[in-house]
Amino acid sequence: MNYKISIIIPVYNAEEFIIDTLHSIEDQTMNFEDLEVILVNDCSSDNTANIIDEYAGNHENIVPLHLKDNAGGPAIPRNIGITYASADYLMFLDQDDVFKEDACEVLYDTIVKNNVDMVCGNHNMVHNGRSNLCFNFDWAKSNEVKIKNIKDNPNFLTMGVAAWSKIFKKDFVLKNNLKFTEGVGEDIFFSIRALLLANGIILLKNFVVVDYQIRDESLSHQVDYDYVIEFCDFYTKFYNYCNDNKISEELYLPLFNGRMNNLLSILFYPDLQSEELSEIFRRIYPLFLGLSEKSFYFFNNHYQLFFESLIEDTYPFTRSIDIYKFVRKVRSNRLRNDLLKINPKCRLYIDDGSGLNEINKVSHSFKIGECNEIEFDVSNYNNIKRIRFDPIEGQYIICELKEVSSQLEVFASNPLNATNSFEFKEVFLTKDPQYDIIGNFKSLSSLKIRFKVDFIENEQIMDIVNKNLFK
Repeated sequence: MNYKISIIIPVYNAEEFIIDTLHSIEDQTMNFEDLEVILVNDCSSDNTANIIDEYAGNHENIVPLHLKDNAGGPAIPRNIGITYASADYLMFLDQDDVFKEDACEVLYDTIVKNNVDMVCGNHNMVHNGRSNLCFNFDWAKSNEVKIKNIKDNPNFLTMGVAAWSKIFKKDFVLKNNLKFTEGVGEDIFFSIRALLLANGIILLKNFVVVDYQIRDESLSHQVDYDYVIEFCDFYTKFYNYCNDNKISEELYLPLFNGRMNNLLSILFYPDLQSEELSEIFRRIYPLFLGLSEKSFYFFNNHYQLFFESLIEDTYPFTRSIDIYKFVRKVRSNRLRNDLLKINPKCRLYIDDGSGLNEINKVSHSFKIGECNEIEFDVSNYNNIKRIRFDPIEGQYIICELKEVSSQLEVFASNPLNATNSFEFKEVFLTKDPQYDIIGNFKSLSSLKIRFKVDFIENEQIMDIVNKNLFK
């Protein structure tokens, strides 16, 4: 059978989810018989093996592979799946996620028609039955953006690294020996190398490929010494790869800046002993020293204080450990109180035909943790086309939008969850939370908004961000 796409799914103790995942492939608008589904069972201890074997017995295009030894993660099963793939194009899916019904057809038609190495889509974050588009891709000027290579638009490197929102030419993957790395960040290295090496890339910024399920148990991750060590080793490997392959700093530094700030935040999460910190700092020191010679932006001054102390220190990094412990104490005991002392402002941006900008905005102070009712004066604006409400800037928040006057509709544009109705809380894991307000603005002189904002604790942020970023 000549299949058009090989879909690779690593499975481990997936009896609760795998049927729904397979049904999402069966229900594709693309002919199911054109899809080869490779299920790599990583020594499941539940009924997963029997389920996929039974499924394969009823479907010729289902290929079950059973590993003899547990790989401990999805990387090795994915790499094995690639070697068994017979189609010219590859897609990936996690055992508990589902494809949108036209995912395969749209990605396949796009990559074949344009003869590119990879096509990238978007995905929904789904939690408790509510979903929201994950990425805005504000830099993309149209729904479909095509480039010859990454130098044409380095912004492509800032897109999501999840392999399951993309389709790849198999020959491109094999020729460049693209493989998933074991441990944390297995998707990152594969996807970034693909973006750096590809001849022809297309982004479909509003096309949803996958509903990514965020389950309650996935909102927590054991961030401990071993986890931090894995991250340190991964980022060092990533940095060395960029330097060894003479990749332009203009391409990788903006991406690396965000990833390194993420690493710094992870460093401060677990409660580590001095001996453990010495080993972590020993491993990360060469990387930090190399970055100290580059243009580097810190998300907060705590990170900068620690970073600068470490590159001037030597093993066993006694001074850096003291500073680390001090910063961690300040962050955990005082950060929330410090935030409550600031004078937060919410902003209303008005598009009167000139777009949303800093000139046409109205700001108001409000109180964190309390219900605020604010009336914005918009009487000076004529021909209003669109309004955007930013409850705050620069913080991760939970926002409860209780009321908006004038019979207008409100849509949260970038939260983790999406309710788009009042009396629900929106979880914003972005430092630019915002709501779009639409409706009839004719004769609108003022706009009353009633809302409540709470900051998300550092621990909550890391639990969610770590899982979502490296899924």
